[in-house]
Amino acid sequence: MKIALHQIAAPVFSRLSIISCKKEKMYSGVETKVLKSTKQLVYLKYTSVIRPCRHIFCTLIFALFLGSLVSCKKQIDPVSPIEPSANRSIEQLVADSVYYYYKEQSYWSSAITTYNPISTFTDQNIPKSVDFMSNARLALSLLKNQTPVYAGYNNTSIDRFSFVATSSLSSSSLRADKSDGYGIFETVARINNDTIGYIYISMVEGGSPASRAGIRRGDKIVGINENRNLNVPISDDNIILDQRAITLVEQALLSPAFNIEIERAGVSLKYDLQYGNYDIDPLAVDTIYTLQGKKIGYFALTSFEQTNGTSGAVFKSKLDGVFANFQREQVEDIIVDLRYNTGGYVHAAEYLANHLINNEGNQKLMYKSDTNPNLRMGRYAGEFDDVSFIKSTTLNPRKLYILIGHNTASASELVISALMAYYNPKGNNDMASRRMEIIGTLQAVKSGATIPSTYGKPMGFFPQKIMNRVDLWAASFKIINALNYTDYWDGIPATNPNPVQDNVLYNFGDPRESMIATALYHIVNNRYPTQANTQARGVRNKTTDNMTQTQIIRNLHERTPRELIKGR
Repeated sequence: MKIALHQIAAPVFSRLSIISCKKEKMYSGVETKVLKSTKQLVYLKYTSVIRPCRHIFCTLIFALFLGSLVSCKKQIDPVSPIEPSANRSIEQLVADSVYYYYKEQSYWSSAITTYNPISTFTDQNIPKSVDFMSNARLALSLLKNQTPVYAGYNNTSIDRFSFVATSSLSSSSLRADKSDGYGIFETVARINNDTIGYIYISMVEGGSPASRAGIRRGDKIVGINENRNLNVPISDDNIILDQRAITLVEQALLSPAFNIEIERAGVSLKYDLQYGNYDIDPLAVDTIYTLQGKKIGYFALTSFEQTNGTSGAVFKSKLDGVFANFQREQVEDIIVDLRYNTGGYVHAAEYLANHLINNEGNQKLMYKSDTNPNLRMGRYAGEFDDVSFIKSTTLNPRKLYILIGHNTASASELVISALMAYYNPKGNNDMASRRMEIIGTLQAVKSGATIPSTYGKPMGFFPQKIMNRVDLWAASFKIINALNYTDYWDGIPATNPNPVQDNVLYNFGDPRESMIATALYHIVNNRYPTQANTQARGVRNKTTDNMTQTQIIRNLHERTPRELIKGR
């Protein structure tokens, strides 16, 4: 009888402290034999550890990170794994495995208590009657609580990033470039301090049903399923007094289909939408402005998706086309709109950074990864080597302008920090040499701060599948740029000290939009507007025909920061 070892317990992988590729050896009661085949199957004969079946042959295909490989080097063995036993339930084994892999992979591994055998952790902390997913969540919560306390997180544990999710047997379960729903993100805003607010679409995800229908940022929602009572009463102190319109929109976005009516430039448009699955197209808008004889490139990127496969090839082709156009038009400055970019794949961030890097940074360090010692050996060896810039174009921007929001995170922060080393080699505070400007929204000002900043997520992840039931995403590597800049737990601060209102009345790329207008002002004047002018541009946009003053009351459908994913 042959069974897959992961069906017994994932942690027993590490019982092989050394795997020989030449001959059989005996380790801890496990007889190993490596077959010479492309799949490199390892047959394990358990002579004593599995009862009552004394002579079970287990076929083990190492589903290792970034490929199925058997290492001929010393394997990682930070703790002694449990022995698979008929006496341990699936629920217990899942919790055992969460402990084992978190202890092995977490950046804060040294802070985690060692349990030998690891089953002790589960037996002492996890109720036997709980289901496997609850076990996994409880186990991870207990482990994260052992990481160092960080004052900036209200004196709670610094690992606010690691998480577990239900696994799917499908290989697509680990893909972050797919989504479902309508792709609509909405915000309540009011105009000129009116007592009535309205629901505006702040972002439409590319590739979604809403995007395919033609709905876009800046559209005001005026009807849902023929119900046009969508006014939102607001008090003088910005309290929403009636939630009915908000509830109507939220219920529609959870339904299988609905009719939406929007208003754009005084014209009403109706769309029938159906809930659906879609490939995310993260490149929202690109354009070129001409201002006082200068060519200025602009593009908005909402996430970092996979660069392989069909959708990845489309994204790379589109991004290549944007920069080819910038180069052809001899663009001098580039505005990169990441205000809604919550992160994604490391390799996609690298791909963008190689398009944006100046001549000074070409062939030099992009970033390095700091990990615990376990991830520098065995099956992880070489996966966290330093990454250097390989410039993709001959374009050499004079200056970059990065637009950020409160959830600009993860891969977005990797790009910003990596480019900072070569655009601002003397630091972000040296205005004379600074060639990269960062402009933040009013919503990106954290509690107790005055300057906007990104989310603050210098950590990266890779998925560890456990028994085809749970995926563990342990925060495992920390990003460090060429100037050794890291630890931006509170976010990367804006160079513009004055926050700018994200003006949801205008689409991405519209020069009347407040953040874009602030960047254009700096390009022309080589300085930011004064505080009064910034507020005028950020809240009261003087370029509009009706001199409207826009105030965001609440983001209804937040985009949460995503994991910085290692893998291709």
